[in-house]
Amino acid sequence: MADGPVVTAEEVDEVAEDHGVPRAHAWMALSYAPNVQVERTADIAVAVCCARCQLWGAGDLVADLLALRDARTAAGRLSFDLVPRGCLNRCSDAPVATGVLDDGVVGFVNATAAQVTELLDAVEAEAADA
Repeated sequence: MADGPVVTAEEVDEVAEDHGVPRAHAWMALSYAPNVQVERTADIAVAVCCARCQLWGAGDLVADLLALRDARTAAGRLSFDLVPRGCLNRCSDAPVATGVLDDGVVGFVNATAAQVTELLDAVEAEAADA
């Protein structure tokens, strides 16, 4: 991602509230400003295609991921940063997302919040066994 301004998740949520739009809409809009970066606070990032994947449910996916992130954070569980992206070039598998971890990248096709939950639970379990 290009160097550019950094915004916090809270600032993105404030924009949504100030403009009376769903949070997911404000988050997806970031994909049209690739120079704007969301501040990283977690070890895991989930990047979601917010371009043409919107035709196949990316908006609902972003909303579900925001709710998942909020719930896991509130419960003190392993969470993630949400990173809206332009096209990830997997339109035939839309919506698509990627999970970016310290030791690799996981691709999600026909992505759902349940897939991200499985990833986070597996990482949590691995950490507990270590």
